[in-house]
Amino acid sequence: MADERRDRVDAILDHVRVRAPDVDLTTKAVHIRLRRLAHHLDTEARRRLAPQGIEFWELPVLSSLLRSDGPLSVGALQDLAQVTSGAITHRIAKLEEAGMVRRAFDARDRRQVNVEITDAGRQRLDQLMAAVGEVEADLFGGVDRDLLERLAEDLRLLTLATEGPDPTA
Repeated sequence: MADERRDRVDAILDHVRVRAPDVDLTTKAVHIRLRRLAHHLDTEARRRLAPQGIEFWELPVLSSLLRSDGPLSVGALQDLAQVTSGAITHRIAKLEEAGMVRRAFDARDRRQVNVEITDAGRQRLDQLMAAVGEVEADLFGGVDRDLLERLAEDLRLLTLATEGPDPTA
């Protein structure tokens, strides 16, 4: 009978312990588990959202634009969405084509392109947030609420320790 307290990462860590005894298993465990969990959640969210015609990448782009006090430069939007310059250019083009964002030259610097969300983008963001909220409720519905709250706080602290505080705060 399998030990229900062991996950798939435990087997990896057992192997690392033998092959590389000087490796810090705590940081290795956190790294592997976060990557696996992020991959699982992302894959499952994409699978569930695809039939609704929802591209998961739309959420960080549109929500970043909505949170801003006005238009954002392409560079600022790239930083907030955490994607490459090529990816943000492609995403902005797709959203602009769908009428969810609009691009305009900065009045102070015509070399600078700014992006702003449209009313259609705001409506799309509402749809995205509702759909993603349903997926999250399904994915985490069976997990103890206290565990989720502790994990959320611990991950906030870990993010602060690795990325530092929000520079816009």
